Amino acid sequence: MLSRWINVGLGVWLVVAAILAGRGVEMLNNLLLGVGLFLFGFLAMGVLAFGRLCAVLGLWAVASPFVLGYHGEAAGLNDLAVGALVITTSLWQRRSAPTSASRMA
Repeated sequence: MLSRWINVGLGVWLVVAAILAGRGVEMLNNLLLGVGLFLFGFLAMGVLAFGRLCAVLGLWAVASPFVLGYHGEAAGLNDLAVGALVITTSLWQRRSAPTSASRMA
């Protein structure tokens, strides 16, 4: 459950970073990523499949500075770090999720 809350917190961080960055493509990308992580992080608390969507958003966060050609180094490094954390917590969430057999016991 902690991993899901971490993803929610990272989503909030990306929204704050978007507001602080306040420029073009970096702002829009961080805003959309942040809202997506926030929503999918909450939804993953009930449906584990949404954790996979968080991992996909994490992959995009890592790739986006290169694909979109960020102008600021700080915004790119921020997205790389957040993306790596999201991927890690999403995989951690999948490994620590109880199986259906252990839920029945």
